[in-house]
Amino acid sequence: MKFGLIGYPLTHSFSKDYFATKFQSLGLQDFTYDNFPLTSIEEVTPLLHQDFLGFNVTIPYKEQILQFLNESDPIVSAIGAANTLLNTGKDSWKGYNTDATGFQESLLRWFGSEKFPAAALVLGTGGASKAVVYVLNQLGIEVSLVSGHFKGNYTYADLSRQVIGDHLLIINTTPVGQFPHIDQSPGIPYAALTQDHWLFDLIYNPGNSLFLTRGEQAGARIKNGLEMLRLQADHAWAIWKSYGKF
Repeated sequence: MKFGLIGYPLTHSFSKDYFATKFQSLGLQDFTYDNFPLTSIEEVTPLLHQDFLGFNVTIPYKEQILQFLNESDPIVSAIGAANTLLNTGKDSWKGYNTDATGFQESLLRWFGSEKFPAAALVLGTGGASKAVVYVLNQLGIEVSLVSGHFKGNYTYADLSRQVIGDHLLIINTTPVGQFPHIDQSPGIPYAALTQDHWLFDLIYNPGNSLFLTRGEQAGARIKNGLEMLRLQADHAWAIWKSYGKF
């Protein structure tokens, strides 16, 4: 049984080792999981005609992959992005978004009995941000998007002390600060952060990105994306396992 990861670049990904370890622990010696760093989304076509049961999809193809799907889960349709693919037979593919379920579970565990802030800033407007926005909307949290390309509610230049003070949950969905560029961080006014802020970074390598480190120095509570990643991978596995009956 064959699985794989589609994206570019894939030097940051943990998925191959994660699933290899899972297959070994379950005694599934004939199961394989490989990385496919595609320089353009068109390169996915031959993969979809091979005998793979499923794929994970990561940056930058979570939105572009939709054109290749025959069917989408309702959450994918609502979000506009997919990160998990299932081969439903005869080169027919269905898309799911386990980023949303993984992020929601991780967020709920983090806050526990604490009340959610009324408003959140989401840094980035790509496929990962769409899953985050979907979850925040479901939880009744007001969302403002931040983009360097005038695609959101704010640009980074718009982020005044007042804006930061009005949004106590800030979520980085961009790859800024990800290994190997660990000396970078999103351009927010970190001096405006307080102990009332919650900073969530979807990045998990490094464990404490510069975004989180600077937030922690300001007294904010911080969390990286490793738990979310594990949860979304487990949800992907449950989808494949249910269909494959193994």
